[in-house]
Amino acid sequence: MSDSNLIVEGYKFNSTTDAEAAKDEVKKISYIESHINYENPESVLTIYEKVIKNRIFVTPIGFDYLKKVQKFLKECPDVEDEKISPLPLNNVYILEKQMKEAPKPKPKIIPAKKRNKEQDRFFISLAVNVALAILLIATFIMAMTSDNPNVINYKVNLENRYSEWEAELTEREKAVREKEQELNIYNE
Repeated sequence: MSDSNLIVEGYKFNSTTDAEAAKDEVKKISYIESHINYENPESVLTIYEKVIKNRIFVTPIGFDYLKKVQKFLKECPDVEDEKISPLPLNNVYILEKQMKEAPKPKPKIIPAKKRNKEQDRFFISLAVNVALAILLIATFIMAMTSDNPNVINYKVNLENRYSEWEAELTEREKAVREKEQELNIYNE
């Protein structure tokens, strides 16, 4: 994914989900701007309060817009500062207690070369396993179709041999009887 898909209004986001949320907020800002009446500060205050209460904006783009509206409201003489809600930040940026107790552990980053070696090993292992499975199947096929008796097909091969011998003996016996009839030899 290219970085250009992660950049919205001058902010570079770390995920496509955040970037998509920011793009949605740009559309929401445009919608609000088309319907807001800055000549009536009380209606602007009402919209501002509803947007904050409903948490419509969660990205820096939305908060930039809310800060602009907040600034407008604070500059209006008709609106008291106490009526203007502060912008709620829903994130914790620094955990003070944890920062005092223990130093922040460095994240374990696997180098790209090592990841590639692990992926290569996985694919090699997969290829070897597939090859072994194919060889095992080929071994069973050869054992099943072979003429030599083995554990898998001994019964069929022995029955075939005996039936061949029986057919051969029947032919010989028939030939002997025909010869005996020609020579008028009879066994008693």
